[in-house]
Parts: sequence; C-alpha cells; structure tokens
Amino acid sequence: MRSFDEYVHHFYVHMDEIGKFVIFSELSIQQFITSLQQDNHLLLLKSPFEGPAYNGHTYFDYVPKSEIRSFQKQVAEQKEDICFIDFQLERSLDLLTAKEQSELLYLAHKREPIISPFFYKLNNRFVVYASPSERLTKVFFRSLDDTELLVSAIFNQHIAEREGTNSFWRRKLKNPTPAITPETLRGYRSYAKEGVLLSLAKQPNAKSTYAIELRTLGDNYDYPDEIWFDLREILRQTAEETLIVSSQ
Repeated sequence: MRSFDEYVHHFYVHMDEIGKFVIFSELSIQQFITSLQQDNHLLLLKSPFEGPAYNGHTYFDYVPKSEIRSFQKQVAEQKEDICFIDFQLERSLDLLTAKEQSELLYLAHKREPIISPFFYKLNNRFVVYASPSERLTKVFFRSLDDTELLVSAIFNQHIAEREGTNSFWRRKLKNPTPAITPETLRGYRSYAKEGVLLSLAKQPNAKSTYAIELRTLGDNYDYPDEIWFDLREILRQTAEETLIVSSQ
C-alpha cells in the first residue's frame, strides 16, 4: 500500500453520456482552459467580476480570446461561482434571439439546459459551471472525447513538473517525459460513467515511472466535496485498475 505522501494529484470524474456532461472535482478553471487549448472567446453567463468586453445586445460581458491569459489569472483569485460558454465569432452574439438569451440565463442559473447546452450560432465546444465552495466543476462537452483530452493533459503537466521537463539539463539530454494518452484513458471510460477517483502517484524504485489508480465510488457520495474528507480512507482500498505511465 502506498503512503499518502506518494500521491501527486487526485481527480474525481463522473460522466453522463446521455446529458453530455461531466462532473469534476479538483479541477480549476486555469487547468481547464490551459489543458483544452481552446481558441474561442468566452461569454460570461455568471461571474463575480466584469469581463474585459461587453456585448450591448445580450448585456453579457465576455472575454476575447486575446484576453484569456489575463482572465485565467483573475479567476484564480475568485471563490464565487462562475459560468461561461465559448463562442467563435463576436458578431454571433448580436444574432441571439430573446429565447436563446433566456436559455443561456437558465443554463447559468439552474446548471442545466432547457433543451440543449449547444447553440449553433455560437458553435460552442463546451459550457462550464464552476463552484469553488462545492469543489465542483460541471462541463457540458459537445464531444465527450474532450474529457480524456483534458484529464490526460493535466496529469501530464503534473508529471512534467515532477520530472523537471523544463530544466536546462533535460532539454539538453532530450530525455523523454512519461505521458498518458487520451486514447489510453478512453479505454477506461466505463469507470468514469460510474464516478471514479483517479490518483496519480510516483512509482517507487522506478525511474520516470508513474501510476494512475482508478477507484469507482458509485453512489457513495451525494456531493463531490465529501470525497476529500474521506480521501485517506478511500486510498486504503485496493485500486480496481492501475495504469502504468513511463517513458519506455
């Protein structure tokens, strides 16, 4: 059994294929935006602060893609709920009907759509609702494959930081960095449908080798933030699957 200190990062993921959404716990907005590397503007449906731009037709603030880096820094300091949707063209906001605007307001208020969270005029890839106080982030994905893209990118970032990938000597020696692929994680999607705790750990006595342990939690928790109070106890349970991540 691993010691608690051997773990690098934990994620809770619960996927609803019918609703096309995923509940995450311990996912920050900064991680989300950086990992998906999306290139759209962000429309702020609910926000504790004003955005850098304003649309007079919808009365919504928004974040132009050129300002997203500043937005990431700003949102990192906030502890209040935030909801946003991506969109491709700024002029598309002026085309939204009163009905579509009301659907967006409902989505931000109820955390669920009236009909669909995807709007053809916006051509959005996702809708995000994050509640730091609940340690919960709910994401509607147009393509659920973005789930594994997101999770693998975040785990790989943690591994890269541990391995010192950006150090001078690693660049000089061109040592390969261990990485998990989205395709590998998709092979274990059935666990995400049940609600799974993903735990990244450094493998002892193995150079540049990591493990991702999977433990399904099912209906044991009504609210994701409850998981973290029981984390040590959960980790005492044998993992149902262990994925080895190495540079070999």
